[in-house]
Amino acid sequence: MENHIFSEIKDSFYKSEIERYIQELENIPNSFCALFWLYSHDFIFISPSVERVLGHKYDSFLKQGLVFFQTIIPPRLLIPIYESMNSQAEQFRQSPNYILDPACFKVSAAVFNHERQEIPVEYHSVILDAKQYEPVSYLLLCIWFDSTGMKQVEIKRLSKKVQYLLLKIKEVYIKANPEKFKLLSLPNKITRREKEVAELLSQGYSSKATSEKLKITFNTVETYRKNLLLKFNAKNTAELVYKYGRLPVL
Repeated sequence: MENHIFSEIKDSFYKSEIERYIQELENIPNSFCALFWLYSHDFIFISPSVERVLGHKYDSFLKQGLVFFQTIIPPRLLIPIYESMNSQAEQFRQSPNYILDPACFKVSAAVFNHERQEIPVEYHSVILDAKQYEPVSYLLLCIWFDSTGMKQVEIKRLSKKVQYLLLKIKEVYIKANPEKFKLLSLPNKITRREKEVAELLSQGYSSKATSEKLKITFNTVETYRKNLLLKFNAKNTAELVYKYGRLPVL
């Protein structure tokens, strides 16, 4: 994988570790990987091997992204796939620091090849990162492998290997971005009132305007603001607002 988010990692050790695990992932027979932000339309990366596995032109995935990918999912499977993913995501989010948790999504599905024949596939993905949007957007690293003719014991064995590699990549990615993931653990350390103050400051309210909006004293707002500066390790309100904006939905 070149020219993707992993290229931003500066530490050469972590970078080489991720590249090693990515290569192992791409060496899985009859498989292809993808990296993308949920609710975006474009792949940050998708393996060229997708053309060999499914027969569709690689350029179709590059140019049309996830829009094209949805067209190769049998219509009868769309709702069950999304219901399964939503159910797993909801369970995943029950954990206080779910972004940091070692958990994978798994769905058994099928996709059309270039001849519109259904190919059974096993889908696995891991959440690497998050951005505060409405709804929250997740960075997903995914792999699909063709399970045609495979026995359940073989699928289970290969799935276990795939999940191991995905979680190793996530583990190294977290270690390579300590400041970012320190921020992601903050939501559970911020009080309800601190969140309200942070929300208003991020909307451009001054401390005085925030005190009037929340019907508390100016000095109380300043106390909350200073506490937030300490928790976010921010030098000033502008840096606080920037870091607060990088959190997943609180």
